Amino acid sequence: MSNTAAATDNFVKVNGINIHYLDWGGDSPRNLLLAHGQNGTAHNWDFVAQELRDEFRVIALDQRGHGQSDHTRDGYAVTAFAADLAEFAVAIGIVPFDLVGASLGGRNGISYAGDHSDQLKHFVTLDYGPEMGKDAAKKQVIGIGRRPLGWNGHDEFVEYSSKLNPRASLAYLRNQAQHGLRLNYAGKLVPMHDPNMFWINGGFGVREVPHLWEQWAKIRCPILELKGQHSDFLLPEIVARMQEMQPSMQFLEVPDSGHPIPADNPDFLLRELRRFLVD
Repeated sequence: MSNTAAATDNFVKVNGINIHYLDWGGDSPRNLLLAHGQNGTAHNWDFVAQELRDEFRVIALDQRGHGQSDHTRDGYAVTAFAADLAEFAVAIGIVPFDLVGASLGGRNGISYAGDHSDQLKHFVTLDYGPEMGKDAAKKQVIGIGRRPLGWNGHDEFVEYSSKLNPRASLAYLRNQAQHGLRLNYAGKLVPMHDPNMFWINGGFGVREVPHLWEQWAKIRCPILELKGQHSDFLLPEIVARMQEMQPSMQFLEVPDSGHPIPADNPDFLLRELRRFLVD
């Protein structure tokens, strides 16, 4: 990392929920909002944000049910996440802005962008479209069910995560451990996200697919889709339908990357963001 400045921690009430976000500051008039993937936090973007903070005012948020933001009994419908994005952007005064969403963040961004393209300068979605491949969805459900309930320390989490994804740097995984885990009453480190987030991966999420395709067709700002080379989240037929509905969409495959692009190939991601987000 060429820039080691730290972000400031902030909270804002959005749709009755306290939303935590990181503001990386700077004097740039260009606003960039980063939305993490499922079970992630705003800190998943630290390495990307530190590189871009001189070119953008970079904001990274903990979406509802994640990180230091509130969990909610109202659930985790994609429309609720989208409503949060809409109110959040207005509340902190970043409209118009560029939106980059990884996985769940891209999914929620599609729902948001369909109704709020006038607030966006560019929309980038990382390895996610209006629906995911069935095999990928099954692996998600199985994988979440097989994860340890907790870890005895950060090193144990890093070792487990590195075996799961050897492409991610140890520095990235240590940062995840520091910011994505909390100590529970049994003395174990456990993820900070709401366990009810799990249900997005099953039938509940499938029911939202028609809405996401409808929203995808309505987007009226420049779109960039980045697909991890080794990921099966985006099948060729899904990409073809996305391109048919949005002919101007730019599509690139990210080499040496699976689904978590910011972890697997941040250099490629940074290069393409700098290219695409130029007016």
